[in-house]
Amino acid sequence: MRTRTGRFTAALVIVSALVAGCGAGPNRADSAAIVGETSIPLDGTQQSISQVLVRPGLVEGLAAQGGSEADIGRAVVSQLVIRDLLARAAQEQGITVTDQQVDAAIAQAGGPEAVTASSLSVGGAQAAIRDQLTLTELARRDLDRLSATADVAVAESREQAIDLAREVAAGGERAEQALAGAGTTQRDLAIRPAETPQAALTPLIGIPAGWVAAFPLGTGEGWAVVRVTDRTLDAEAPPEGGAAERLDPQTLSRVGIRLLTPTALRAGVELNPRYGTWDPIEMLAVPGTDEASMLLPVGSGSGALTP
Repeated sequence: MRTRTGRFTAALVIVSALVAGCGAGPNRADSAAIVGETSIPLDGTQQSISQVLVRPGLVEGLAAQGGSEADIGRAVVSQLVIRDLLARAAQEQGITVTDQQVDAAIAQAGGPEAVTASSLSVGGAQAAIRDQLTLTELARRDLDRLSATADVAVAESREQAIDLAREVAAGGERAEQALAGAGTTQRDLAIRPAETPQAALTPLIGIPAGWVAAFPLGTGEGWAVVRVTDRTLDAEAPPEGGAAERLDPQTLSRVGIRLLTPTALRAGVELNPRYGTWDPIEMLAVPGTDEASMLLPVGSGSGALTP
């Protein structure tokens, strides 16, 4: 998870507001998050947050980067949710990581202290490295077999993107008219990471067929609205030189998180409001629904299933 947590470290400071915060969990007051029918305990989550905060120099360094009090909590909860989803996917696919593999990876990284210094390492260095190795293996198994087709439009704002996504999710002629009227549209875009490894970095690789997504392209770059019309893991993998061989392990672990999107949709993810809202595309906790991406099943058009 060290690659995923890197994006959080620019905005992590103290967590006193979270510890003293109010608000019950989505279903049970003692939950930081609920994945399917599984509760991620609030007490354990707060302990994990506290363990991160006592690391020497962390608070000072993060404060100098202008982080907010709540970001550390969202980062920790995100990693715990990903860990739960990863366990589900690994069990389904028969992915196992041995203690010997974990120990070897920690040694290669420079030891437990080095692992902890470079990431959140929620639950310790061994747990974090096990996550990373499992995510990497998930990406290696699926990436070169993945093929998807999507219609893509671009909107200037989140509001416009959500409106467009709802029209597209309605299906039929209503969807076709909405796409035809969008300012920038590409139809039948083929996504094949085995042939174009850069495609592995797009959220499109995780969105199931029959779903419409709206997500930001980047600061000041607008929002994308995507309808995935086909997605399979049946494509013939290249005999050699596919994306799984050309991407580094850190990138593959990020890809692994993207590939957990279908698992998250099947299970369902809810956060305690003190940690914000689960973003179903970015696969992390964000401050609120007004910042979150949206996923809609085709045929709905009335509101998002998540968040």
